[in-house]
Amino acid sequence: MSSFRAIVHYKFKKGMEEQGMKFLENELIKKAQEYGCHGIEFWQNGKHSTDIIGIGCWNNIEEARKFQSHWDSKEKELLRYCEEKPHRQFYQVRSIFAEKQRKVA
Repeated sequence: MSSFRAIVHYKFKKGMEEQGMKFLENELIKKAQEYGCHGIEFWQNGKHSTDIIGIGCWNNIEEARKFQSHWDSKEKELLRYCEEKPHRQFYQVRSIFAEKQRKVA
């Protein structure tokens, strides 16, 4: 199980959401896979389409931080679509509930 999550809040400029998302999908996902990421989800706010949350799954914090150090230069390119620098935090998974688990129990 991937035990760490990188949660990043992106605030795109109005009208730049699609270009920003395309950049994340083409650049971030490809680069993250090279550095041990097990998956990334992007969530878009239904009322405010410029508000995006990205969640990346990692085995350990060292892999996540190593990726981040290599992503910093690409993130500078992403900033042309953003109102502000993305806000990033790392969290350790403490517990997980999955629908599948409940059915088995």
